[in-house]
Amino acid sequence: MNKSYIKCSECGTVNYNNEYCSNCKALLDVVLKRKLESESKLQKKIEQQKNIKPNKVEAFLKNGLEHSNLVIRFFFKTGYAIWLFFAVLVGGIIALVTAAAAG
Repeated sequence: MNKSYIKCSECGTVNYNNEYCSNCKALLDVVLKRKLESESKLQKKIEQQKNIKPNKVEAFLKNGLEHSNLVIRFFFKTGYAIWLFFAVLVGGIIALVTAAAAG
């Protein structure tokens, strides 16, 4: 087992083989501290994404795709497929022009 002395960044106490400071109970393991901070930031970002309400257009399209009437649902799915086709077509044209300009 590795024996190590770690100086607490909070209070300056030197600790021997501890994950937490014996004086102020602060976390001493830098890798674990960074991991906990990144998980906390990720959790906050997920919570923010859950709280974002869709705008009226997105709500309208989502309701159309999940409509109980088969004809209306078919109309919205067809419109979505056409929109997706043109989006891919425009993206391909942009990629083609960029590649041609790069040489």
